[in-house]
Amino acid sequence: MLNGILNLFLKQIFGQPFLLMAIIVFIGYIAMKQKVSKALMGAAKASIGILAMGMGSGALIANFGYLLTALQNATGIQGAGLNTYPTMNASYEKMDTVLGTGTGASWGIYTLLVAFILNLVLVALRKYTKIRAVYLTGNAMIVQAGISTYIVWRFLGMGMIPTVLLASIVTALYWGICSTLLIKPTNLITGADFTVAHQQMVMDYVAYKVAPKLGNPEKDDIEKKKMPESLNFLQDSIIATALIMFISAAIIMLIVGRDQIDWLRSVEAYNQTGLTNNVVLLFWIALTLTANIVVLLNGVRMFVGELMVSFKGISEKLLPGAVAGVDCAAIFAFAPKSVVLGLLFGALGQILGLLGLLIFKSPIFIVPGFIPLFFDNATISVFANKFGGWKASAIICTVNGIIQVLGSALAVSMMELTWWQGSADYATLWVAIIAIFKGIGSLLGIPIAG
Repeated sequence: MLNGILNLFLKQIFGQPFLLMAIIVFIGYIAMKQKVSKALMGAAKASIGILAMGMGSGALIANFGYLLTALQNATGIQGAGLNTYPTMNASYEKMDTVLGTGTGASWGIYTLLVAFILNLVLVALRKYTKIRAVYLTGNAMIVQAGISTYIVWRFLGMGMIPTVLLASIVTALYWGICSTLLIKPTNLITGADFTVAHQQMVMDYVAYKVAPKLGNPEKDDIEKKKMPESLNFLQDSIIATALIMFISAAIIMLIVGRDQIDWLRSVEAYNQTGLTNNVVLLFWIALTLTANIVVLLNGVRMFVGELMVSFKGISEKLLPGAVAGVDCAAIFAFAPKSVVLGLLFGALGQILGLLGLLIFKSPIFIVPGFIPLFFDNATISVFANKFGGWKASAIICTVNGIIQVLGSALAVSMMELTWWQGSADYATLWVAIIAIFKGIGSLLGIPIAG
């Protein structure tokens, strides 16, 4: 009987992410003295969001994987896509292969919760830690907690409790320290009392410090200049994503040749044998990948929206006066032209990075993704333009694009995933963190777990 009860709670309930997240959201609403009916509605939305995210991510990983397989078959080059949520899910799949279905996601959610509590503790002890920011960007939190969990488990091969604790400490320190560094520059940009809490915080801070040495913010402020209306479409995330997917798929199809394109339309891959025209097939692939991302992001928004209501309420009750760390998109309205500028020069940098991989015959080929390309470079551009004008923005975002590609290629080689997070911090700081854990595991003679 005891085994049955343990199985019910540990595997059937707390081992299922869609139920675990619903329980967390329900408790959060009740803690804020909301009506039970409202708490149940929030819990249901969170649960549905988790399932929708899984469906979108699973389809995206599978459909994008066919392109990477064709690339590898034709050239021998290992391909890896840059995107946040597929990286988290690909990590979980590796863990599930060894530990059992649903284990990776459950451990990741535990890491998320413990890391959030530790973040609150660090802020509560701000007299000693100097950390003032509570990280509240739920969509980034869930991904970062998941990737941290996989890094620790992969290289140290520990059980759930030590893995979750160590991953939580690293994650909470990253959240607290980096978002605190951006309190002052974010306030100078917005005039509001919040800070940026996302996935390019280190590069945001670099832009804040370096931009004044590269340009004149008074003379070269892009927000005071007129930009072509023809570039306005780049601010529509779905259209911009479809464009990037179209370009990426087109390049891969040009590289792989006729035989592999025929394989792509076969029943073994996309099962679109009726699409005999290659251009039509290209459009179908690009739009299908975009649709997968739309489903994934809608799922993320559903559960993150409910999760953040409870998290924000809890943090405000426990730590009045703390600075809220929010999504980087919160600053876009303060500098819309900088956002477009960042996307353009970030794309230029990524192209240069890809050329570098080809010139130096890298065994890994990186396929850009919209989320790291847009949100990273748009945010960095806002900081760079504010403190150094458009010239600083152009230089820093171009360099960041190069770093995103080259740093991600290095991360992929160590993590052995077909997806990587791709954002600036995960192509720099987190590459170093991965190397440290890999070195510790190797020094202790621990075999790589997955």
